[in-house]
Amino acid sequence: MILKSLNDFGDLIERFEEMLIADRNLSLQSVSAYKADIVKFSRTNDVLSVNRSNILGYIEELRQAGIKQTSIMRNIAALRNFFNFLHDEKIIAENPVTDIKLKNNNKPLPKTLSQDEMMRLVTHFDDKRKASLRLKTMLHILYGSGLRISELVTLALDAIIIDHETNRMTLLIRGKGGHERLIPLNEYANQIICEYIEHRKRQGSFSNFLFPSRSKNGHITRQGFAKLLKKVATEVSISESKISPHVIRHAFATHLLANGADILTIQKLLGHRDISTTQIYTHVSNEKIKTIVESNKKLNKLSIIRKNSGFTA
Repeated sequence: MILKSLNDFGDLIERFEEMLIADRNLSLQSVSAYKADIVKFSRTNDVLSVNRSNILGYIEELRQAGIKQTSIMRNIAALRNFFNFLHDEKIIAENPVTDIKLKNNNKPLPKTLSQDEMMRLVTHFDDKRKASLRLKTMLHILYGSGLRISELVTLALDAIIIDHETNRMTLLIRGKGGHERLIPLNEYANQIICEYIEHRKRQGSFSNFLFPSRSKNGHITRQGFAKLLKKVATEVSISESKISPHVIRHAFATHLLANGADILTIQKLLGHRDISTTQIYTHVSNEKIKTIVESNKKLNKLSIIRKNSGFTA
């Protein structure tokens, strides 16, 4: 794709904003800041032809100009998200910001959902009248595999590998940089996918996309799925501001770790090239442990007060 005019760039920015709101669940203030960072960068750089060296040079320019470290970190985050978007849209071959990392001791932990909240989401679909089979299937695959949203919406029928001896399914995912990974699915997800594929056959769908739609790309969009997800969340008393497809990916990894999975396995399932990216989930679990400890302290203190006062429940 060649940007022939400012209108082309404006269209890209508009689609990027929609992705940030629907998928990343960012506030309008953060989206506005990201947009300003990208527009500023584009004034001196061709966004479709920059490389890692150009990005590092731009970061150095910001430093020389006396820009605060927190603002530089935000610029890098904006550029990384923007080039990820361009890569997902197949506008560029690779993200030049992928391997650029600056240490940020104040980096916030990723948002996630508790296991109870995820159970409320997935069991909401037990009554098929409450939601479509397609949405039910997408949610179970997302929570059962930790796929990126771009990987989920573009999932192809031939990405599903079936072991005919056990009838178990495995997903063959081609992720960032063309790297492949295999993700086994649990028995319940297998069952739901089978039901959904049979439903598709009865509807006469011949698309190779697992989740086809009338969009220009032929499959359900990230924004479309995110909106449906938020609607279901409100129906089970989970705030819209708390949920996004990316949050469910975080929940998948966090809950695996909490239930005994090792960090290397989680790295492979998520498709992270660098183990340091995956290690953030150990911090999430540590925060959870701290919360439990603090809760136990309060309970123990309450028990001591009751005991000393002679009160019994």
